[in-house]
Amino acid sequence: MILIKTEQLHGVHVALATPIDPTTGDLDPAGLSRLLDRVVGGGIDGICPTGSTGEGPRLTRSQRLTVLQSVRERVGPDRIVVPAASALNLPDAVAEVAELAAAGASAVLLAPSPYYPQAPAEVIAWYRIVAEETGAPLVLYNIPAMTKISIAPGAVAELAALPNVIGIKDSSRDVEYLQQVLRATADANLAVLTGSDTLQLASLVAGAHGMIAAGMNLVPRLGRAVQDAVTAGDLAAAGRAQRELTAIVTACRVGQSPAGWKAALAWAGICSDALVPPAATLPAEVRAELSAVLDGLVPSA
Repeated sequence: MILIKTEQLHGVHVALATPIDPTTGDLDPAGLSRLLDRVVGGGIDGICPTGSTGEGPRLTRSQRLTVLQSVRERVGPDRIVVPAASALNLPDAVAEVAELAAAGASAVLLAPSPYYPQAPAEVIAWYRIVAEETGAPLVLYNIPAMTKISIAPGAVAELAALPNVIGIKDSSRDVEYLQQVLRATADANLAVLTGSDTLQLASLVAGAHGMIAAGMNLVPRLGRAVQDAVTAGDLAAAGRAQRELTAIVTACRVGQSPAGWKAALAWAGICSDALVPPAATLPAEVRAELSAVLDGLVPSA
């Protein structure tokens, strides 16, 4: 297996939503195609399906594989595609990561096993075994709001020494934690990516290498604008784009995630607002309020 280079994870990546057919509750291939056209056309560097925004843990393993295969077919062999696996136990994690890698994943995003509290040594063992048994490129996924586990910066540094651990997505919304990770891995070959659109500029200035975030489904041009302005040293332009992005992201953080993003994509005419059953869509009055806000914030659908 050929490992992708860490530098290939640098940039702006979309935490891809999963369009759902409102009648059947199954995957919506046409909606997925429209969404991919939107994000690729908006300048996204990579596609990250079946994560939290993509409702990966609600999907079956077969559905997650189907989403990856559909994305890979649509965007071609050269685009970076980093799907998320979802597993509660080690054998399932090993099996799914290997399956996704074989199906065309550039790397696989993997969170710690949730439910039970875990010491740093246990988190390290989880990733080390998956890395060694699959050989697949892995991106660590720090999302304590969902897993109730924060990957300790020292554990990140230890895991970064493994040849196929190539990045971390930090969705803690904790800039202090992000800085600790950056310091702990300063001598490692690891891509450090924020998972928070509202912290894109702050994270890049702190030294992060990019972002994987939900807002890129709706307004990929803004994430692209922030990244490019920082690269060019134009912090004033980056700040303007960040403020615009933050206003939109804040508006879409309504209901139980990712219901707001699904409603926003329905407003934009990309797909329905349906979530993976049994999750419910936003109430009608909340959808109407969000639509009115987006009418004023987003120039065009």
